[in-house]
Amino acid sequence: MKIRNQPIIIVGAGPVGLYAAVCLVAAGRQVVVLEKNRDLARDMRASTFHPATLDLLDRQQLAEPLAASGSIRQGWQYMIHGTKSHAVFDLEEIRDSTAHPYRLLCEQYYFTGLALERLAQSPLFEIRFQTEVTGLEQRDGGLALDVRHPDGTDQLSTSWLIAADGAHSRIRGHLGLPFSGSEFERGSITLVLDHPFQEDVPGLLGINYVWTEADFYSLMQIRDLWRFVYSPERGQDLDQALSDEAVQSHLQSVFPGTRPYRVLQRSAWSLQQRCLDSFRAGPVVFVGDAAHVESPSGGMGMNAGIHDAHCLVEHLLPVLDGEDDRLLDRYSRRRRKVTQEEVQRLSSRNHFWHRESGPDQRQQIWSELQDIVNDPSRARDFLLDVSMIRSRRRELEID
Repeated sequence: MKIRNQPIIIVGAGPVGLYAAVCLVAAGRQVVVLEKNRDLARDMRASTFHPATLDLLDRQQLAEPLAASGSIRQGWQYMIHGTKSHAVFDLEEIRDSTAHPYRLLCEQYYFTGLALERLAQSPLFEIRFQTEVTGLEQRDGGLALDVRHPDGTDQLSTSWLIAADGAHSRIRGHLGLPFSGSEFERGSITLVLDHPFQEDVPGLLGINYVWTEADFYSLMQIRDLWRFVYSPERGQDLDQALSDEAVQSHLQSVFPGTRPYRVLQRSAWSLQQRCLDSFRAGPVVFVGDAAHVESPSGGMGMNAGIHDAHCLVEHLLPVLDGEDDRLLDRYSRRRRKVTQEEVQRLSSRNHFWHRESGPDQRQQIWSELQDIVNDPSRARDFLLDVSMIRSRRRELEID
């Protein structure tokens, strides 16, 4: 029998874990968040909030203050570098399906900071930094967690544990759960620069996906900064690709200039697509990258994680009030199916569209994009997909 007055423990203080905490605390539930690091992460990670996600954040009055820290982008385009060829998409065309017909570009640490600021106002919330789960054991009524922190070790108890501890989830590892999938051939490099690219590249929008002669890059403007994303050279390891020499060489190959570019931040990531067999393991439920990872192409990962958290809380609250905990199996079915058939399908399509280098294949993709732009019905379907509105609707259809 579950012990109903124990706090819910969330492992991981990223955007997904903290959003779950916001929803639970707003519903009057006590929450403890455990975070292994000494503070919230402030490195370069996700930066795109899609319309469906902003609609969810608005329910907790988080969308508007978040927008004040970022840049609203109503449209984006595919381009062929050095030409006037482009395919432009405008989210205004689906205004009847969302209160937020735009993407918000904003670094995820603004969101986690905003969420933590909100949570800190509630006596129902506690966060413990530099606290790592070193073991867990299922017992009658819930879980016993062994944790390590700067002052020593403790044992905590909970009826429900939400694992939001990322792609390298320790909770998943402690339970020995397989994380099946594969790794993409090439990783990804992200740079942040304050160079005025809009002066060098005619016709730039705030979001641009661009084919060069043999490769691809994306260029997104967040406030007065540009985020430049590309793939390392084939056979080049990520550390080598991040060197000053390699970074400047790549920038100069795309945007020839007379002086070195000032790179404010840089990061490198290997890219994978993986998914748990189930998002629930008894009293442990998984959300976000702890449950699934996908290519960042199209910016769906963090958004899908926030959708996981919303769906989980909707199913967990009735269980906390005494309903059958098999409701959480429905959470797992819904979000796993949506992950595989919607989120990972689209992110994989984006990944291969962006990185295709064969002339014939590129021509097919380009023709497809032009056909979508020129057909209002297909354009609407495309926008509902990439805005993640359709995947949210699909979730509700799964029993």
